[in-house]
Amino acid sequence: MNILKLSLSLLIITVSLNADSYKDFSKYLKNKDYRNACIKGKIIFESNEKDEELISLIGFSCMKADYINTLGTLQSKQRKTIESRQNAVIFSSLLLQKRLIYQFMYDNTDISTLALPISEHPISKTFVAIRDNNFKIISEYPKTIEFTTDNKLYKVYINPKDRGRITIEVKDSNNHIKKHRYL
Repeated sequence: MNILKLSLSLLIITVSLNADSYKDFSKYLKNKDYRNACIKGKIIFESNEKDEELISLIGFSCMKADYINTLGTLQSKQRKTIESRQNAVIFSSLLLQKRLIYQFMYDNTDISTLALPISEHPISKTFVAIRDNNFKIISEYPKTIEFTTDNKLYKVYINPKDRGRITIEVKDSNNHIKKHRYL
């Protein structure tokens, strides 16, 4: 009898915590707080691996928050609908583009023959600039490149002091700079 009461209590607590997590996720998403939406979404994902619409929302939150590595886990669970499969391709492409940018920056790997789905994400914009040889080399070591697209200046470099992260700085026409960092 005590085990039944304990199990029921644990179930009620779990349902309550999940409800709060959903509310928090929705609030963060509505307020365009993608960082916290991604963090909360990863918690929700653990108990909702079959809800592909939710997985897509979590994935796009993580994408906008630059938590790109999370997309690998999420994309593998998107299979049932056309939209889910399309989102899985976008997520997978970003991960592959990131790896190819690393190879170019570290090893000068030629990516000019590769055609991948493209998004509006800074990683995709960088991939396209490198693939199309539409950039200027600022320095060879550590490698730094620049390119312009959509009236924005992109500066891409390896930061050896930050565990070899690739940093993409995007400067808009008002000289506001947003940094994106990837490991």
